[in-house]
Amino acid sequence: MTGRIFNVLTAASLIFFVALVILAAPSFFDAEIEVVNNTSEVVSVVAKWRSIEKHIGKIESKSSYPLNIDDEGAIVFRVLFITGNVVETEPFYFTSGIKVIAEITDERVEVRYSHET
Repeated sequence: MTGRIFNVLTAASLIFFVALVILAAPSFFDAEIEVVNNTSEVVSVVAKWRSIEKHIGKIESKSSYPLNIDDEGAIVFRVLFITGNVVETEPFYFTSGIKVIAEITDERVEVRYSHET
């Protein structure tokens, strides 16, 4: 009887810890940021979060730039178009294990989580 209770508790503990690892694992990964240029021109992009400013540089038309960040906070994208127009996004929160997409179009820059459509 005691052996059976011990086996049940061992199995329950194992299931609990496996579930905990599966749910907690993404928080140990870097945040993935993807900047997508859906315009017909080359754009220049700067990403700012906390006190860090990352000059991504020029992104060709219809291409993207991946960026992994080992941090969390609010990120702002500043996009310079060839025409001289500058668009800056509102701060957008990111954290470890999440994917953020910044999509640049001719009219605006839309920032969203990858699971949003």
